Amino acid sequence: MKELRLFSILAGLFAIALTGCKKDIPASLSLLTSNISVEAAGGSQDVSFLTNQSWSVRSSENWVTVAPASGGASDVYQAVTVTVAENPDESSRTATLSLTAGEKSGQITVTQAGMPRFTIRDFLAKKADKTTWYKLTGEIASLPEKNYGNFYLVDDTGLVLVYGLTEKQTTANDQSFSKLGLKPGDTVTIMTLRSEYNGNAEAGGTIPAYFVSKTAGEYKLGKKVASTKAGWLELPATSSTDKQDLLIHYFPDGKRSYAAYYDYTNLVSTWVAYPLCSGYIDSGSRSVGSHFPMDPLLTQEQQPYLAYGYKYAAGDDPLDRGHQIPSADRGAWRVNMETFFSTNITPQNSDFNAGTWAALETRVRGWASRSDTLYVVTGCYGTDKAVHSATDTESKKVGVPTGYYKAILRLASDKYSAVAFWFDNKANAATSIQKSMAMSVDELEKKVGVDFFVNLPEETQKTVEAQNPAEEAWWWNN
Repeated sequence: MKELRLFSILAGLFAIALTGCKKDIPASLSLLTSNISVEAAGGSQDVSFLTNQSWSVRSSENWVTVAPASGGASDVYQAVTVTVAENPDESSRTATLSLTAGEKSGQITVTQAGMPRFTIRDFLAKKADKTTWYKLTGEIASLPEKNYGNFYLVDDTGLVLVYGLTEKQTTANDQSFSKLGLKPGDTVTIMTLRSEYNGNAEAGGTIPAYFVSKTAGEYKLGKKVASTKAGWLELPATSSTDKQDLLIHYFPDGKRSYAAYYDYTNLVSTWVAYPLCSGYIDSGSRSVGSHFPMDPLLTQEQQPYLAYGYKYAAGDDPLDRGHQIPSADRGAWRVNMETFFSTNITPQNSDFNAGTWAALETRVRGWASRSDTLYVVTGCYGTDKAVHSATDTESKKVGVPTGYYKAILRLASDKYSAVAFWFDNKANAATSIQKSMAMSVDELEKKVGVDFFVNLPEETQKTVEAQNPAEEAWWWNN
């Protein structure tokens, strides 16, 4: 019995000793890495660690998952697989993996890159097809149409015509666009196919684009005023009581681009005034293709809708959508687009627009390239829709001018000079600009009733406006 009792005592002591040894083993946890990086597209990576304890791991974000999520002690390295979902946003993001093993814990930071921004330039570089959908984000630059969702979308890389936008994805335009309450200046995200019309890239098309989200904003590149006291040298006199408004459009950097003095009765600008220098000029390429957007400073009812040109009476001469500030006078794509606003357009005789008027515009750009600055006023005269009118796409009457003019103030080496022109709005076979076509600014003022260059010092204004440009050799030698 002694031997049995002794054996029991020894066995108990041995068990106690074993238990005591196990409790004395310190918990350990070793991570091979504390940071992992993943591309925006997402993916999986293995993370290895060594621990002598049972362990578990959890993620701080639901876009990161770990498998397995728990396990037991091991005397060799174990691994878990970290899976990261695609990051749909442009900004990067981080998550934290917390691994706990007994009293020990460790953290692994997961950093995922943002999705490279898909720009309008990227979209334009794609080929047209009817299966690949793209997410586009940009600002609404002009919104001429209330039901079908036709507008120009811009970002800092370019612009594209969205031809049809619906509230939800559909195979045909259901005219749900009006429910979205979008306006110029809003930033909008859409899903769209890449289409083309007459060789011009479009978003939407036969299968419309559809709405994703918007951030409300305001159109920032223009303002409407009844009159102005701005000291810009190109501005004629304005009045706060003549029922016309001055529509001022700017470059994105805040410099003025042009000002249009708008006649609400005849739906044309009486004149458009703008500075012109060599840095503003382009070869004449058009940023908007054949579409003419509406001016965001006015409502659709206050201006003509010219996406499909003018309709004119049988027997009338064809009418072009004639620019007052020419497209080629603004090379940067954003401000070039704004030269196509309907408030800058008038119904101009097609032969005259493509002939003598185009020759004059080219000559003016040549003068600008040899000057510090030209200050130009382009206007139309004799506009009375009760006498002669065309109609826009919505059958609104637009007055057809009887004539067009330009008044030009040149600044070079701190000296001013001026020249003016007036032409009938009819076919003109002249293909070059001769001194016999020119007149003084004073003569033009008497003809059209506009007081030009009112911001010049009074004596300078009198002298310059009285000059006979036919006697100024510079105009004809350059």
